[in-house]
Amino acid sequence: MKTIVIANQKGGVGKSTTTINLGSALAMDGNQVLLIDADHQAHTTKGLAVQPKENNISDLLTKESVQPNDVIVPTKEDGLFVIPSSLNLAMTEMKLSLMGAKEYRLRKKVNSEEIRGRFDYCIIDCPPTFGNICMNAFLACDWVIMPIQLGYFSMEGVDSFIETINYVNKEMGDLVNHRCKFLGVLINFFDKRTNLSKTVMEKLEEVFDDLIFKSRIPVNIKLNESQLLGVSVFEHDPLCKSAEAYMDLKEEVLLRLKGLKT
Repeated sequence: MKTIVIANQKGGVGKSTTTINLGSALAMDGNQVLLIDADHQAHTTKGLAVQPKENNISDLLTKESVQPNDVIVPTKEDGLFVIPSSLNLAMTEMKLSLMGAKEYRLRKKVNSEEIRGRFDYCIIDCPPTFGNICMNAFLACDWVIMPIQLGYFSMEGVDSFIETINYVNKEMGDLVNHRCKFLGVLINFFDKRTNLSKTVMEKLEEVFDDLIFKSRIPVNIKLNESQLLGVSVFEHDPLCKSAEAYMDLKEEVLLRLKGLKT
């Protein structure tokens, strides 16, 4: 199983939208795909109209007795499953801070046979903070995708984001022989017509060069409509520009994964 984290310390950059539609694109190839909603805003959960079981991601992280099969919920789409979130995940940050080995709890559950033996891909939607939950995601994943919007503040925090990944790998990953790799930067809400977008894009290219995915996710009302309907953009309008862009992204991701070793 290949595990990808979708993360950025900034909110509103399309993390949940990317999680939903990249996961759906992979499932359309016949893969079994698990999405883990690790954000207390629960946008991945809501965006797929998932109704959680009695337990959710909070219980999986804080209760030894709760196992993945206790929280996994199927979506309306074949091959696509979710471990849902809720607002009480915000309280989980505090609970984790009082627990031993708090950064490795998700890793232990994701590495279980009932997950790795069942799914081909796991995609984790991270909160826009670098707390205990995000550390859990980094220590459970193989690769990281950073979605970004070409706005005025887009470059803020990029250096600290990279430093955080390096810190996790060195200070905590070494203890369990773990490395999460940077898979790429995804441009969301792309509008090439504005001068600001062009300026920010040039700065990103200076920092990331060929790590930037060639696929760009355009501004498209179909994405918002699909989330209101509780489905991926492929279920809502498979011929729209956003659907085409996410399908292109899926192909790029697969090519990059083939060129990397876990």
